[in-house]
Amino acid sequence: MKFITLDIETVPLKIEHEEVREYLMDKKISKEARSLDPNYSKIIAIGVKVLNEPTKMFYGDDEEKILNEFWNFMKEFANKNPFYRIVTHNGYKFDIPFIIIRSCINNIDLPKEVDINTNMWNMKKSNHFDTMIFFSHYGNFINPNLDVLSKLAGIEVPKERIFGADIEKVYKNNDWGKITEHCRQDVEILEKLFEKLCLKLFK
Repeated sequence: MKFITLDIETVPLKIEHEEVREYLMDKKISKEARSLDPNYSKIIAIGVKVLNEPTKMFYGDDEEKILNEFWNFMKEFANKNPFYRIVTHNGYKFDIPFIIIRSCINNIDLPKEVDINTNMWNMKKSNHFDTMIFFSHYGNFINPNLDVLSKLAGIEVPKERIFGADIEKVYKNNDWGKITEHCRQDVEILEKLFEKLCLKLFK
Protein backbone atom coordinates (compact mmCIF):
# COMPACT_ATOMS: atom_id res chain seq x y z
CA MET A 1 0.00 0.00 0.00
CA LYS A 2 1.18 3.52 -0.85
CA PHE A 3 0.76 6.49 1.48
CA ILE A 4 0.54 10.12 0.38
CA THR A 5 0.56 13.09 2.77
CA LEU A 6 -1.33 16.22 1.78
CA ASP A 7 -1.68 19.84 2.96
CA ILE A 8 -3.17 23.02 1.52
CA GLU A 9 -2.73 26.77 2.03
CA THR A 10 -5.64 29.18 1.60
CA VAL A 11 -6.31 32.94 1.60
CA PRO A 12 -9.53 35.00 1.72
CA LEU A 13 -11.04 36.06 -1.60
CA LYS A 14 -11.57 39.73 -2.35
CA ILE A 15 -15.35 40.11 -2.02
CA GLU A 16 -16.64 42.41 -4.78
CA HIS A 17 -20.38 42.04 -4.13
CA GLU A 18 -21.51 44.83 -1.80
CA GLU A 19 -24.41 42.88 -0.27
CA VAL A 20 -22.10 39.96 0.50
CA ARG A 21 -19.60 42.34 2.15
CA GLU A 22 -22.42 43.80 4.25
CA TYR A 23 -23.54 40.30 5.20
CA LEU A 24 -20.04 39.36 6.35
CA MET A 25 -19.74 42.57 8.36
CA ASP A 26 -23.18 42.10 9.89
CA LYS A 27 -22.34 38.54 10.93
CA LYS A 28 -18.91 39.70 12.14
CA ILE A 29 -17.16 37.03 10.08
CA SER A 30 -13.45 37.81 10.28
CA LYS A 31 -10.93 37.50 7.46
CA GLU A 32 -9.23 34.71 9.37
CA ALA A 33 -12.51 32.78 9.55
CA ARG A 34 -13.17 33.40 5.85
CA SER A 35 -9.75 32.03 4.94
CA LEU A 36 -10.90 28.68 6.39
CA ASP A 37 -14.18 28.65 4.44
CA PRO A 38 -14.12 27.50 0.78
CA ASN A 39 -17.04 29.78 -0.09
CA TYR A 40 -15.05 32.90 0.80
CA SER A 41 -11.46 31.89 0.11
CA LYS A 42 -9.26 30.11 -2.40
CA ILE A 43 -6.41 27.63 -2.50
CA ILE A 44 -2.98 29.05 -3.27
CA ALA A 45 -0.88 25.95 -2.60
CA ILE A 46 -1.25 22.18 -2.37
CA GLY A 47 1.61 20.02 -1.17
CA VAL A 48 1.67 16.25 -1.67
CA LYS A 49 4.31 13.69 -0.75
CA VAL A 50 4.31 9.98 -1.47
CA LEU A 51 6.05 8.20 1.42
CA ASN A 52 9.85 8.32 0.94
CA GLU A 53 9.56 10.28 -2.33
CA PRO A 54 10.18 14.01 -3.03
CA THR A 55 7.48 16.54 -2.15
CA LYS A 56 5.45 17.97 -5.03
CA MET A 57 4.06 21.50 -4.84
CA PHE A 58 1.21 23.00 -6.85
CA TYR A 59 0.93 26.72 -6.16
CA GLY A 60 0.22 30.18 -7.54
CA ASP A 61 -2.55 32.72 -8.07
CA ASP A 62 -4.38 30.61 -10.65
CA GLU A 63 -6.49 28.34 -8.46
CA GLU A 64 -8.03 26.48 -11.40
CA LYS A 65 -4.54 25.60 -12.67
CA ILE A 66 -3.46 24.41 -9.20
CA LEU A 67 -6.51 22.18 -8.85
CA ASN A 68 -6.21 20.73 -12.35
CA GLU A 69 -2.54 19.91 -11.77
CA PHE A 70 -3.39 18.33 -8.42
CA TRP A 71 -6.20 16.18 -9.82
CA ASN A 72 -4.08 15.10 -12.78
CA PHE A 73 -1.37 14.03 -10.33
CA MET A 74 -3.88 12.17 -8.14
CA LYS A 75 -5.49 10.48 -11.15
CA GLU A 76 -2.13 9.22 -12.39
CA PHE A 77 -1.13 8.18 -8.87
CA ALA A 78 -4.40 6.30 -8.26
CA ASN A 79 -4.15 4.49 -11.60
CA LYS A 80 -0.67 3.25 -10.71
CA ASN A 81 -1.50 2.54 -7.06
CA PRO A 82 -5.04 1.19 -6.60
CA PHE A 83 -4.35 0.57 -2.90
CA TYR A 84 -3.33 3.82 -1.21
CA ARG A 85 -4.09 6.07 1.75
CA ILE A 86 -4.26 9.86 1.79
CA VAL A 87 -2.77 11.11 5.07
CA THR A 88 -3.74 14.53 6.46
CA HIS A 89 -3.89 16.46 9.71
CA ASN A 90 -7.45 17.81 10.02
CA GLY A 91 -7.93 17.01 6.34
CA TYR A 92 -11.23 15.22 6.84
CA LYS A 93 -12.88 18.44 8.04
CA PHE A 94 -10.72 20.92 6.12
CA ASP A 95 -8.29 20.02 3.32
CA ILE A 96 -10.35 17.36 1.51
CA PRO A 97 -13.76 19.11 1.50
CA PHE A 98 -12.02 22.42 0.74
CA ILE A 99 -10.38 20.93 -2.36
CA ILE A 100 -13.63 19.31 -3.47
CA ILE A 101 -15.76 22.45 -2.98
CA ARG A 102 -13.24 24.75 -4.68
CA SER A 103 -13.01 22.28 -7.56
CA CYS A 104 -16.80 22.42 -7.99
CA ILE A 105 -16.74 26.23 -7.86
CA ASN A 106 -14.06 26.19 -10.58
CA ASN A 107 -16.19 23.79 -12.69
CA ILE A 108 -13.54 21.07 -12.51
CA ASP A 109 -14.70 17.50 -13.05
CA LEU A 110 -13.60 15.25 -10.20
CA PRO A 111 -11.79 12.16 -11.50
CA LYS A 112 -13.63 8.90 -10.89
CA GLU A 113 -10.29 7.17 -10.30
CA VAL A 114 -9.84 9.04 -7.00
CA ASP A 115 -11.95 7.96 -4.02
CA ILE A 116 -13.97 11.17 -3.63
CA ASN A 117 -17.30 10.31 -2.04
CA THR A 118 -16.05 8.14 0.80
CA ASN A 119 -13.19 10.56 1.48
CA MET A 120 -15.80 13.27 1.87
CA TRP A 121 -18.50 11.48 3.82
CA ASN A 122 -17.19 8.38 5.60
CA MET A 123 -13.61 8.36 6.82
CA LYS A 124 -13.96 4.89 8.35
CA LYS A 125 -14.64 3.39 4.93
CA SER A 126 -12.42 5.68 2.89
CA ASN A 127 -8.75 5.56 1.98
CA HIS A 128 -8.16 8.68 4.07
CA PHE A 129 -6.27 8.67 7.39
CA ASP A 130 -6.56 11.89 9.41
CA THR A 131 -4.00 12.10 12.22
CA MET A 132 -6.00 14.74 14.10
CA ILE A 133 -9.04 12.47 14.24
CA PHE A 134 -6.87 9.50 15.20
CA PHE A 135 -4.97 11.22 18.03
CA SER A 136 -8.06 13.02 19.37
CA HIS A 137 -10.19 9.86 18.96
CA TYR A 138 -12.88 11.65 16.98
CA GLY A 139 -12.72 14.72 19.23
CA ASN A 140 -13.01 12.85 22.52
CA PHE A 141 -9.56 14.17 23.49
CA ILE A 142 -7.92 17.55 22.83
CA ASN A 143 -7.44 18.22 19.11
CA PRO A 144 -3.64 18.14 18.80
CA ASN A 145 -1.65 20.75 16.90
CA LEU A 146 0.63 19.12 14.30
CA ASP A 147 3.79 20.82 15.59
CA VAL A 148 3.02 20.03 19.24
CA LEU A 149 2.15 16.42 18.45
CA SER A 150 5.37 16.04 16.46
CA LYS A 151 7.50 17.52 19.23
CA LEU A 152 5.90 15.16 21.75
CA ALA A 153 6.84 12.30 19.43
CA GLY A 154 10.46 13.47 19.32
CA ILE A 155 10.26 14.73 15.74
CA GLU A 156 12.31 17.83 14.97
CA VAL A 157 10.23 20.82 13.90
CA PRO A 158 11.99 23.84 12.28
CA LYS A 159 12.24 26.69 14.80
CA GLU A 160 11.71 29.48 12.28
CA ARG A 161 8.29 28.49 11.01
CA ILE A 162 5.49 30.80 10.00
CA PHE A 163 2.00 29.93 11.21
CA GLY A 164 -1.03 29.26 9.05
CA ALA A 165 -2.49 32.56 10.24
CA ASP A 166 0.51 34.36 8.68
CA ILE A 167 -0.16 33.04 5.17
CA GLU A 168 -2.40 35.92 4.07
CA LYS A 169 0.23 38.52 5.04
CA VAL A 170 2.97 36.54 3.30
CA TYR A 171 0.71 36.16 0.25
CA LYS A 172 0.13 39.93 0.09
CA ASN A 173 3.91 40.37 0.10
CA ASN A 174 4.05 37.95 -2.86
CA ASP A 175 6.53 35.76 -0.96
CA TRP A 176 5.87 32.43 -2.65
CA GLY A 177 9.08 31.04 -1.20
CA LYS A 178 7.72 31.30 2.36
CA ILE A 179 4.29 30.01 1.34
CA THR A 180 5.61 26.91 -0.40
CA GLU A 181 8.20 26.30 2.33
CA HIS A 182 5.50 26.36 5.01
CA CYS A 183 3.30 23.96 3.03
CA ARG A 184 6.25 21.67 2.27
CA GLN A 185 7.26 21.62 5.95
CA ASP A 186 3.72 20.69 6.99
CA VAL A 187 3.63 17.81 4.52
CA GLU A 188 7.06 16.50 5.53
CA ILE A 189 6.48 16.85 9.29
CA LEU A 190 3.18 15.02 8.86
CA GLU A 191 4.91 12.24 6.94
CA LYS A 192 7.48 11.80 9.72
CA LEU A 193 4.73 11.70 12.35
CA PHE A 194 2.69 9.17 10.40
CA GLU A 195 5.70 6.99 9.64
CA LYS A 196 6.89 6.98 13.26
CA LEU A 197 3.58 6.49 15.07
CA CYS A 198 0.89 5.31 12.66
CA LEU A 199 2.42 3.26 9.86
CA LYS A 200 2.45 0.20 12.13
CA LEU A 201 -1.36 0.24 12.09
CA PHE A 202 -1.32 -0.82 8.44
CA LYS A 203 1.12 -3.72 8.72
